[in-house]
Amino acid sequence: MTENPSPRACACKGANIVVLACSGASNLGHLADLAARELGRRGVARMGCLAGIGAGAAGSTGAVHKARRVLVIDGCPTQCGRHTLERAGFTELLCVRVDQLGFKRGESPVTQENVQRIADQVSRILSADAPSAGGGDSPCCQ
Repeated sequence: MTENPSPRACACKGANIVVLACSGASNLGHLADLAARELGRRGVARMGCLAGIGAGAAGSTGAVHKARRVLVIDGCPTQCGRHTLERAGFTELLCVRVDQLGFKRGESPVTQENVQRIADQVSRILSADAPSAGGGDSPCCQ
């Protein structure tokens, strides 16, 4: 199967970054989940399964253990994603909250434009947090 990468795809193919997202019932959880999937489509990170982490599934926990970096996108201050990972023993996390990116519970619609805005902001955060990730000119490798 041939993949057609987005023009914003990461030259380092995610550099073994796993992204896990809140998929909570609010609009912010939905936006967090869709933004994580968008990062996967862009090649910035590969999606992990937060429910699998909570269930202690070996495949899910193994994938996160093998990752160079673990990114969790939570929707709100409750930070269910971060807490789930911490309870499973993961401590080296890059945590992003959608509500801290200017989105509001019950007010920010779940639109493709908002998903793209969040994914763009998270890509910039990854880039700023990267300890010299690579030599490409993509969002996560600068």
